[in-house]
Amino acid sequence: MEFKKILAVILGIFGISALAKGADGKAVLSAEQEKELKDQFGEKFLEKFKNDLKAEESKGVDLTVPSSEITALQQTVASMNTQLNAALGKIKILEADKAKLETEKELDDPEKIDMTLNNGKKAAFKPNMSYQHNKVIDAYFKTGNMQYSGDDTINTSELQDEFGKYVSGVKVDIFQSLKQELTITQYMTTVTTDKTEWRAAKAIMDSVLQQFTPKWTPKGTSTFSPITIKNFKLKVNVPITPSDIIDQFIGYLYDENLTPDQMPIVKYIVDVLLIPQLGQDLENAMSTGKYVEHVQTQDNAAGSAAEDSMDGVVTILQALSAKHDNSVTWLLDGVELTPANIIEKMNLAADSVAPLYKKKKMLIHADPDLILIYQRAYQKLYPTTKNQDAGNLRLDFTNLSFAPVDGLIGTGVFFITPKENFIHLMSRNTSDAKIFLQVANYDVKVFMEFWKGIGFAMEEAIFAYLPEDLSGSGSNGGGL
Repeated sequence: MEFKKILAVILGIFGISALAKGADGKAVLSAEQEKELKDQFGEKFLEKFKNDLKAEESKGVDLTVPSSEITALQQTVASMNTQLNAALGKIKILEADKAKLETEKELDDPEKIDMTLNNGKKAAFKPNMSYQHNKVIDAYFKTGNMQYSGDDTINTSELQDEFGKYVSGVKVDIFQSLKQELTITQYMTTVTTDKTEWRAAKAIMDSVLQQFTPKWTPKGTSTFSPITIKNFKLKVNVPITPSDIIDQFIGYLYDENLTPDQMPIVKYIVDVLLIPQLGQDLENAMSTGKYVEHVQTQDNAAGSAAEDSMDGVVTILQALSAKHDNSVTWLLDGVELTPANIIEKMNLAADSVAPLYKKKKMLIHADPDLILIYQRAYQKLYPTTKNQDAGNLRLDFTNLSFAPVDGLIGTGVFFITPKENFIHLMSRNTSDAKIFLQVANYDVKVFMEFWKGIGFAMEEAIFAYLPEDLSGSGSNGGGL
């Protein structure tokens, strides 16, 4: 939105034709004016407006004297505001008449919109600008006057209808975007399945070449210990009162320089409010989660913690460690990693990787705090050495590079395994996963249902370190 339009709206709010002049001769906002803008639009809006103010003055524009252009814009805003109020008044009358003619729905049996994709085709979404919430927001960006008052402004049925149409076109993208929110899944191999459990059918290929003989002599007969990976059914139940997020939504549009048609409120709910938080929850659950069964016997009971929803990689490693008769290579048994020993011990860990895997480029999936300790210790030991690729911290003289996993922060855990052995399970048919909206009174309820799992295909390709307080039975499984 052009700065002059914003300025015209703000001057109209203050009832003035120009800003006051400060001691330096520049335009200035009084403390009362700053408070009013902050209270009405938020601190980010105020700071951006002040920065835009300085930028405009740097062009030589004097904002302390009345401008015919600003005055004309204010007159236009006032005229449009009058027209808008009249139109909204007619809309309320029509909606009241419509409400009388319709049969009132039961509030405890809210309507649900089916979000199934239409034969796999993605429909281009366009917000319905005739819906009340879109008209009010669009009018605000044109006039600067917000014509909403609490819950009455948001027609939740219209919002539900628009949400359904939006999601039906991008549902697959929504579930795929969850991978982009996670640090852990970018290091994994995704397996799609409709089963609740998955096991590898064969070991990771270690060699395929052989000399010619005129007989069928298959390779890849290595013995291996497959691990059962569980697929967990997960859900999201989040209540939202749309009228409570209007101010936050408008501030977001202003900060990101977007218009309501570029970022409809239904897209904002999904992309800005829901997906980032869901990604953070999944990161934690897939890293340190431990499944705890919760039996819910009634609606509106408190939801379970994200970490209770599935077994994460630390829980899986702990279970293997406690088993003792496993084929995992446990690293640095009983060692506490410190700034004084981490360089030496990480080199020892690299040396402990089985010869079969030393030629493979692999990642050290680690607690980011552990990587930071290593970096600082390395810098102290070799102060003149510069990392030429800061995004790829490689362990000297090895094929191993550090890969921080946000969900492992504070655990002190690290593990090494080929990407093809580190498995991410998800639904085979993403379109069967659910995301929909229900309405009741002035609230909307966001629902999501999908499957997710994490684990390792085989024990022999795992090289792991668990701190003493996390390893099974107080031991690291007889590590090196």
